[in-house]
Amino acid sequence: MNPAPSSEPIAIRERAVREFFGRESGRLARACHAMAGAFAGGGTLIPFGSGAAATDAAHAAVEFMHPVIVGKRALPALAPGNDPTGASTLDRLARPGDIALALSHRAGDPEFDRFVGRARSLGLLTIAFTASGPAVDSAPGADYLFEVDADDPAVVQEVQETAYHVLWELVHVFFERPGLLDGEAAEACITCGDVAVTADVVETAGATAVIERDGAREQVATELVDAVRVGDRLLCHAGVALEKVESEPTGFLYPFLDHGPGRGGPGRGVAALDEVLAEVESSTLQKADEVTGLRARIDLGAVDRCGAAIGERLDRGGRLIAFGNGGSATDAQDLAADTLTRGRPAIALGNDPATVTAVANDVGFDQAYARQLEALARPADVAVAISTSGGSANLIAAIDRAVRTRLLTVAVTGHDGGRLAGVDGLDHLFVVPSQHIPRIQEAQATIFHLLLERAGR
Repeated sequence: MNPAPSSEPIAIRERAVREFFGRESGRLARACHAMAGAFAGGGTLIPFGSGAAATDAAHAAVEFMHPVIVGKRALPALAPGNDPTGASTLDRLARPGDIALALSHRAGDPEFDRFVGRARSLGLLTIAFTASGPAVDSAPGADYLFEVDADDPAVVQEVQETAYHVLWELVHVFFERPGLLDGEAAEACITCGDVAVTADVVETAGATAVIERDGAREQVATELVDAVRVGDRLLCHAGVALEKVESEPTGFLYPFLDHGPGRGGPGRGVAALDEVLAEVESSTLQKADEVTGLRARIDLGAVDRCGAAIGERLDRGGRLIAFGNGGSATDAQDLAADTLTRGRPAIALGNDPATVTAVANDVGFDQAYARQLEALARPADVAVAISTSGGSANLIAAIDRAVRTRLLTVAVTGHDGGRLAGVDGLDHLFVVPSQHIPRIQEAQATIFHLLLERAGR
């Protein structure tokens, strides 16, 4: 009988998370406030990752641009995808007041240093994440420099992922609380975007109301909603109030938003910055505790068995083929890059946008990855589907194709596993039992890293 896998890798991560967030939660809260101010002033986020951290930069960009926080604003972000040093992106696209987010998994990284230095010289707000070490002191003075005290780059990456998730989750807090950002209460078109948004009623007049969101105000028609009053929260689109919203649908991300002073509405005043910073700091620590708890629930025996099976396939000449959507697509890129770094062949299907969009346009997005597997897959290969919900039709179609092609199939999901968990013939399934997408992704990163360690090389 094989001995039970050691729990030390999980303990190492718990110590790293507790040390980092115990030390840095206050500065992360202040960085969120600084970022909110830059966004409110028209700034754009430019994330850059050196080496293996390039996929983290892409992940950060998609989270800010397309947040899972329903009804929250899309914040502008540009990851320098075809610019390995980030220099051209800074020189051609960056403006004073933009935000540079730099990521590196090792100390003393010259590309990281150059990016931060150039961003500072151009007048960008600079937020930088790296590993601790004697060379960190030589990094140009970022406005916010965060060091992860860990020797393993995989652990550094996992802590950094939680940190930049916290930034995009909690930057919205400062838009939700009046009086914290410059230029509030300006006239704007709040409801002109592609999706409906929530906003608070600050004035009513006949069949119209003035709504306020993120410090901006707009008049909307209220014929579709009964008895609109000051203090109500409305779901609005294209200048029309659609319905009342009884509670903030994203309270699980920052539950303190729906109560206490400074929330807006009758009898509530302008929020005190110190109060909100303390709330954000507390929420940051809660998130760190949550992901630590999820990692403790990882089935290390299942990881050991799956990692061994992956290693056996790769030893036979197979390749690891990973795929996902959105942030999970960047996780697939990260998994493939880490596999290649270990000297093993790997492919991230999302790395071929021409083929993905061609199939999506001509056949349908549901077949985007299945069609690639149809052409590329060999029987010794390993297919890894990555999803937070387990419900994406294109991933289910791809795994079904992989099963029929006799690949080793692995699904890594969240929630209850979704439809992926029910695919007939699936070889290995990992479910992170959470409703919170950022925490799911962070625990999934640990699963990927442990699988590769077990697979060898």
